[in-house]
Amino acid sequence: MTFISAVSNPNGESVLKAVQLLWVNLIMDTFAALALATDPPAPSVLHRKPDRKSAPLITLRMWKMIIGQAICQLAITLVLYFAGASLMGYDVSDPTGDPKKHLDTLIFNTFVWLQIFNEVNNRRLDNKLNIFEGIHRNYWFLGINLIMIGGQVLIIFVGGGAFQITPLTGKEWGISIGIGAISLPFGAFIRCIPDEWVRPLVPEFIRRRFRAKEPVAIEKKPGEKKDGMPEDSDVEGNAGKVGVPEGWHAPLRIYSSVRGKRAETHNEHVRRSFHKYVSDQKVKVKEGAKAAVVAMPGMGGSKVDVGKER
Repeated sequence: MTFISAVSNPNGESVLKAVQLLWVNLIMDTFAALALATDPPAPSVLHRKPDRKSAPLITLRMWKMIIGQAICQLAITLVLYFAGASLMGYDVSDPTGDPKKHLDTLIFNTFVWLQIFNEVNNRRLDNKLNIFEGIHRNYWFLGINLIMIGGQVLIIFVGGGAFQITPLTGKEWGISIGIGAISLPFGAFIRCIPDEWVRPLVPEFIRRRFRAKEPVAIEKKPGEKKDGMPEDSDVEGNAGKVGVPEGWHAPLRIYSSVRGKRAETHNEHVRRSFHKYVSDQKVKVKEGAKAAVVAMPGMGGSKVDVGKER
């Protein structure tokens, strides 16, 4: 919008001034991010399938909403910019006149209200239509939106010199808020569009990230177990031999019983129950006593059963 208005204007001036763009960026990047980040998850989130580890940060539904809202907002602001004078009855033949400033202020106010309503619209990331679910429980969300609305009202009424705008009438306020509210029904319309219709419109390099990785099914042959391993084979003995399916991987239950050398040779690294610990200590004492008796002078290496002697 800024680029098109600056190119089409005879003086090269944009309809959105630098200070106005700073306020819009503050709304979209700071206030909206805080409001949406503090929104607690609804119970219906548990009904959604979990995302895989390789899922992209911006999903297909997000792209659908981003592109759809961008088209809607751009169309509204361009219509107001090029045809707003005739629709509102303004005489903008003099660029320095008050009607021209009224039209620019109307466009700026409408654009800000489009962002405010679109923030409410983005509370949901799925295709469900209830965007107001649990909104009354998040006081941060309500408070931040009140701050944005109050700041916009103050800018329009008392920020004329700094923001290069003029106060609007009640009719112009109603038009701005009414047009900005179009973002809500248009968002519901976008959610009703099936994802399968949007997927072919996405470029291939982005679509490749949305494509789910389907597991490769191994055909079960006679003499095989359910996991695809032959019945008369084991992990170590038949690995790499004939009869083992290509690409076969040992099930996870096999790795649960595999221990390293340190765990095999040192019992203190293996978790044991108290009774097992006491039993192992008895065996150690008995073996130690047996070795001491055998090593005594005069025993001559004879085998002495310490348990029988006791």
